Amino acid sequence: MSESILDVFQGREYPYTYSAEHEPIAKIDPGQTVRIHCVDCFENLLVEEDQKFSDVCEYPYLNPQAGPIFVNGAEDGDTLLVHIEDIEITRDWAVTGLVPKFGLLTPTAVTEMLTDAIPDIVRKLPIRDNQVWFGDLSTELAPFMGTIGTAPKLEAINALTPAHYGGNMDCPETCAGNTVHLPVLNEGALFFCGDGHATQGHGEIGGVACEVPVNLVCHFELIKGEAIGWPRITNKDYMMVVGSARPLEDATRIACTGLVDWVATEYDMNSTDALLWITQILELRVGNVCDPNYSVVAAVERRLLEAR
Repeated sequence: MSESILDVFQGREYPYTYSAEHEPIAKIDPGQTVRIHCVDCFENLLVEEDQKFSDVCEYPYLNPQAGPIFVNGAEDGDTLLVHIEDIEITRDWAVTGLVPKFGLLTPTAVTEMLTDAIPDIVRKLPIRDNQVWFGDLSTELAPFMGTIGTAPKLEAINALTPAHYGGNMDCPETCAGNTVHLPVLNEGALFFCGDGHATQGHGEIGGVACEVPVNLVCHFELIKGEAIGWPRITNKDYMMVVGSARPLEDATRIACTGLVDWVATEYDMNSTDALLWITQILELRVGNVCDPNYSVVAAVERRLLEAR
């Protein structure tokens, strides 16, 4: 890995879709450490509490992406590893709030109801002493990338939607110290990222996390000729697979199927034994239940897969 860090700036309009039609903003060699400068999910336009989301946002123009970044040598059928070294928050406050017709507990454009939508509310939350503050309540910073992924084949999919290529998974596991495994579906992989979160509860039930602009510091690695169907996340302790779909049980099935298959291959088990054992040790975590697709993380501890 290179000791120098290459700063990558957008330099043009931010794309709001994951697509191979966008021209790359940079070409990077595997192993080169990059610092990718990202705006928040509202393109840094929400700055005062007397604003409304409707003043600056028009659905589905949310989650402006930094990218795409062309990774030299990446080809369809490879796997791109994104080693997240750091996520640098670049301002001293986060924005959160409620967006009408967005979130789990309100009528939405996808699921209409007879009840009124939640109100349009913007809140600024100070960041100090490694905490995010909500009045006199606080929680520790736990920054991660709400969106991270590669371009799908043939399609242009809005940056609110998570799917097999990654995208808006809103999984707190996409944090510093973890490696995100993404399918390569086009030459150069065409990597996108954005939607930095200072912290977020699992599920993001209200629809808006503690939104911040960030710099993603990472380096890429390629696994040649090894394709994966869905994103994976690893660290020294865990193996994780992310599934995204509606309804939530289908996202769970995708994540769990991917994990069972992966464990069976990695630990030389048959799929029946892998399923039997994972049933006893599985951790299921909800990434989001507010986006066009919901996301679920299926995780197992490596120590429970190693013979004693």
